[in-house]
Amino acid sequence: MNYIGIAVFALTLALLAAAIIYVSSRFALFFPYMPKKTYARGFIVLFIAAFLCMSLFTTTANPFGKAAFIFAAIAVSLFLFLLISIALVDICGLIFKFPPQKRGFFSVGLALLLAVYAVWNAYSLKVKEVTIPIKGLTHEIRAVHLTDVHLGNWRGKEEADKIARKIQELNPDVIFNTGDMFDSKAHFGNGKDVLSSFRALNIPHYFVYGNHDSYVGVEEVIAQMKNANAAALLNEAVYFGKLQIVGLNNMLPDNNSFDMHTPAGSETIESALDKIEIDKTSPVIVLHHRPDGIKYIYESGADLLLAGHTHGGQIFPFMLASKLIFGYNGGLYQYETMGIHVSEGTGTIFAPIRLGTSSEMTLIKLIPSD
Repeated sequence: MNYIGIAVFALTLALLAAAIIYVSSRFALFFPYMPKKTYARGFIVLFIAAFLCMSLFTTTANPFGKAAFIFAAIAVSLFLFLLISIALVDICGLIFKFPPQKRGFFSVGLALLLAVYAVWNAYSLKVKEVTIPIKGLTHEIRAVHLTDVHLGNWRGKEEADKIARKIQELNPDVIFNTGDMFDSKAHFGNGKDVLSSFRALNIPHYFVYGNHDSYVGVEEVIAQMKNANAAALLNEAVYFGKLQIVGLNNMLPDNNSFDMHTPAGSETIESALDKIEIDKTSPVIVLHHRPDGIKYIYESGADLLLAGHTHGGQIFPFMLASKLIFGYNGGLYQYETMGIHVSEGTGTIFAPIRLGTSSEMTLIKLIPSD
């Protein structure tokens, strides 16, 4: 029995119940047109409907299903912003005394402002630059680290084209893509070519798939990526000049690990690396969707691990929990002699909102170490 999964699910339900009780009690105080129980029942129905929509229509290409998913995302996002704004107004209420109705209007107004900012921030693509010394390199390599684009219900060809244009402006030597390129089949079939701008880049592009790519269908995603002139690395190593690139499937670190985003199976990072011929005398970069299996990747001789998945937590307060869960949550880290770069991602999961994080791609300058 998966006790960790059960515990996480139980904790999530408990936190959701507490949030509904809190918001309902405040709504009953701010807008006493209905009793607290009526507000609570309304929020419960909302979350049940949202859960069903998310469960049934997350990856569908059906227009009705897409609309249902978008409804669920908007509803849950607005509830979250209400929760945050009510809490902030309550804190301010300890100093400034306002009548309940004004506190209610302040809360709703602040929630809407937060929502507008979060959407704007999510669609504002930022470029971060980092310089990483790599032993064995003889010259600088400019690499774009791209991850978690999440083309699907919220993002399509317009976003893909914007990303491709930005990559072209950066003029990199190579693209390292650590997965979750898609999160639904909204852009599959019917002659759709959402990645046409990537095919025109003419830049070496290496891709490993993520958990959302798995939900959509790994074979279909890989076909899309190959059509866009990207090389999908499936537990294999290739050379880019003298740089050895190892691409790992989205796997658990070992047979003693658990992750809700990764199915249990016989193949793990530990076992896969044992089967890949890695030349430890060459500079080695490993691509894996999640910043996991660090110990095994380091022991394989890697100089640098590139990963995504975390989104940096995407939105307050989840960014705080994300730091505890992942450890390597966003940015540049060091493990022994191996560098680790975790990108917060170009896209977003569930809804196009970001609060406290950025939608980013990273220009990594790999330079010879002294």
